[in-house]
Amino acid sequence: MSKKFFDFLSSFGIMLAGVVFLFVASVSYPQVSQKVNFLPKSQPRISFGNGGDEQPAVLPVSHPNVPLKKDEAICGIPLTAAAAILMDDKTDTILFEKNADAVRPLASISKLMSALVLLDLNPDWKKIVEITPDIYDNNSHFVNVGEKFTMQDLWNVALIGSSNSAINALVSGTGIKKEEFITKMNEKAQDLRLRSLHFVEPTGIDERDVGSARDIARMLKYALGNDKIFNTLQTPEYYSSPIGEKPRRVWTTDWLLTRWVPNKFGDLTIAGKTGYIDDSKYNFAVRIENGGKRAIRTVV
Repeated sequence: MSKKFFDFLSSFGIMLAGVVFLFVASVSYPQVSQKVNFLPKSQPRISFGNGGDEQPAVLPVSHPNVPLKKDEAICGIPLTAAAAILMDDKTDTILFEKNADAVRPLASISKLMSALVLLDLNPDWKKIVEITPDIYDNNSHFVNVGEKFTMQDLWNVALIGSSNSAINALVSGTGIKKEEFITKMNEKAQDLRLRSLHFVEPTGIDERDVGSARDIARMLKYALGNDKIFNTLQTPEYYSSPIGEKPRRVWTTDWLLTRWVPNKFGDLTIAGKTGYIDDSKYNFAVRIENGGKRAIRTVV
């Protein structure tokens, strides 16, 4: 037998032995599918036809961390507001806007900045303040000239009932001059980089208290970051207690809380501030939270 032929038979025999060994191992070793049971069950798959890959017939639902902006056409609702903005509360992502940088009168939304400055001054909330003629505003409700209230009572009347007289009385109760208080309001706006906001008085009754919807949405976030403001603006009704007088009911001006405006918000957490003067018409800044999971801020 030639050497070449012998080498061929030897190589073939080794190859054949290897194949037999692999076959025996495959039938005698436990199946992988019997051991691996933690893999997710595959979805039925659909083919794209000629070329390309296949994909599951049921695609997973996408949940982006950052909300996506919507166009006015997608909303499908005619918007008559002169300016508006809708913002994700956590990320500040703008979901919708219309003329959001237009500077317009704030009306009583100005009281949010007044509240922030009052908290900076840390007044004595038990202090009693009398409503004097220079404090009283003819358009105000819930308080009268000659009546006395605690600072805490005035705080609730001012933010829940949007009383101009109550805000003026709070400013008086701080012990600083009204002009100095207004300066602090404007300084606070600049410190918070709310460049469009400008104030000439603390109530919003003057049309020269102005700002953009974008900056109001930012101011609302700062304001509601304080528990005292946040809790007050969630209150649908309140009973004020003038010293020596009977308790007096004060309804919130936010009709979403009183349900005087039909809505489907159910038990969602709502905290906001309204405003109205002839130059601004109706203004509204609100934060609505969905069960502690997601919140939006809206300014109209």
